[in-house]
Amino acid sequence: MDRAEATGVSVMLEPFAASKSRPEDWLAVLCRDPRRAVEEEQIVCLVCGARFRQLTNTHLRGHGVSAGEYKQRFGYNRGRPLMCHALSRLYAERAVQSGLASRIRSRPIVADPELRRRGGMRPVTLEELLTRRDARRAAGRGGP
Repeated sequence: MDRAEATGVSVMLEPFAASKSRPEDWLAVLCRDPRRAVEEEQIVCLVCGARFRQLTNTHLRGHGVSAGEYKQRFGYNRGRPLMCHALSRLYAERAVQSGLASRIRSRPIVADPELRRRGGMRPVTLEELLTRRDARRAAGRGGP
């Protein structure tokens, strides 16, 4: 039994085997809208096209990037977890069950005077721009 089986994490290393065209074409499409790379049961690495439940620092280190650099390069929000939706929900449920929120002692907007001075302003990422655009379009049509 390998490590992935022992931890219950399924890892598929074949890059976009299910796609009908070349993997480079699909990666280009996903790079234009990186939100599409995060699916219910898997996330696609936008560097190599491999599919995982979670993009780990170990995998990203193989490409010579950190998680922060990866998010910045492809336009993800800084707080975006690099994991599939199902795993993200599982972790959120566990955090609620264990009372994690009650143990958080610091709020950055309160602790950092620079953030207060800027009024919470931050760079807007590609992911956020695309989400805002989609919300405006949905509101214009009267619904999703």
